Amino acid sequence: MGKGGDASFACKDTCINPGRQYTQIRGQVTTSLVHALLSCSLSLSPANIKLHPDFSTQVYDITDFALSHPGGAQLLALAAGRDATILFESHHLRPDVVTKTLSTLPRVKAEIGLCPDETFPKPLDSLVYTNIQQRVRAEILAPLEKAQGRKTAGRGGCQLDVAAVILFSLVVSCWYVLSPTIFSGCMLGFAGYWAGTGLQHTANHGGLCQSARWNEFWGWFGCDILLGKSSLEWRYHHMVSHHSYCNDSQRDQDVYTSFPVIRLDESQEWFWFHRFQPYYTPLVWPLLYAFTQIGDFINVLLRKASPGVQYLGVTNTEVLLYVLGKIFHFAFIFALPAYCHGVSRVLVPFLAYGLVGSFVLCWFFIVSHNLDGLQPNQLSKGSREDWGRWQIETSATWGNSFWSFFSGGLNYQIEHHLFPGTAHNLYPAMQSIIKDECFKAGITYNGFDGYLGIFSITSRMFSFLSNMSINPCKQKC
Repeated sequence: MGKGGDASFACKDTCINPGRQYTQIRGQVTTSLVHALLSCSLSLSPANIKLHPDFSTQVYDITDFALSHPGGAQLLALAAGRDATILFESHHLRPDVVTKTLSTLPRVKAEIGLCPDETFPKPLDSLVYTNIQQRVRAEILAPLEKAQGRKTAGRGGCQLDVAAVILFSLVVSCWYVLSPTIFSGCMLGFAGYWAGTGLQHTANHGGLCQSARWNEFWGWFGCDILLGKSSLEWRYHHMVSHHSYCNDSQRDQDVYTSFPVIRLDESQEWFWFHRFQPYYTPLVWPLLYAFTQIGDFINVLLRKASPGVQYLGVTNTEVLLYVLGKIFHFAFIFALPAYCHGVSRVLVPFLAYGLVGSFVLCWFFIVSHNLDGLQPNQLSKGSREDWGRWQIETSATWGNSFWSFFSGGLNYQIEHHLFPGTAHNLYPAMQSIIKDECFKAGITYNGFDGYLGIFSITSRMFSFLSNMSINPCKQKC
């Protein structure tokens, strides 16, 4: 990624000014929105500058637009210094609006690129994705706009979900602080899980509320305060890495950061202890909370990066919010009840909180991407070259709208991966459209419907872990 040093640009409407933010779109004639790159501080190293003679290049100054960006400055900052094509195209349901908005921004004509081109398939190049997108706009969002005034961007409308999570978290938190027991700690752990899925997850994706500021607030409150996870680290880890490159063993952190403890891809080296992973994996899940605290500190304060993803657009305010979040979280979860009741009485309930919340969160997430048939090397050549098919065929949906309410739409992973920036209460309605388009295109829709779907998909997940536990040398023999 380009950063550091100086660069010379041929200017059209304005000149490059170090310290401001710029977006670059490298558009091929055949697509409406192909390349979008942002650089938070455009001081480029000559060694990292790449010429693009075959592309028409346009650089935009988006510094002043960041605060008025409908999705908020935090989401716009995710693309800083990297090719943001996939982020832009997958998070906007109305590409024409994006193109129109970009045309109003100050421009700089540049004959160089700010970073390497995105080589992964692009959303708007996928016929099945654009067909689904058009139907979602016409069959779901347009009627909602007419009946309820909800914007066709797909954001907002989750008031009931937010109220339920906040009320449950408030009641359980008071119970835990007033009477810290193993049971109240377990219930607080479930509240943390629910806040992490039903509140922060959709908010940090920009879909919980129509207001970007409220999304940023609930994203921080639900993640940093209630869940105890840095929303800053989560956004880069989850949105830049996982969502763009689902199940890619080199680019999706959810695949390779759990290695070598858990082997989730055939390309990963096999060790003797992997033969036991179907048995010990559920015992690892409760440790997520502890490892999260270590990872947040290292990634946010020391590395300024998650594995494979640099935090190029981070502001000092975001880092300060991370620090404040940790202070408030541990003051509320541990210090306050310990002050009232003593450390010895709070220690076990505190551990119960972390263990239970981690277990449920890991369980409900890992099942959606780790089944036989969902790995990239099992996809056809056509699917590997098509972003929409890739997202559908590397994900699985389970449950129904009941489970969606209690998981913030986490169970509708196929729908969520196609439309990550929309409100999660729209996913049940999207499912029938996606299933229909998959049937037309001959794409397998991996669904485990019904109230008991979580148990059938969990069984399939353990079968997958068993297959990954086998020594590949013995398989070849």
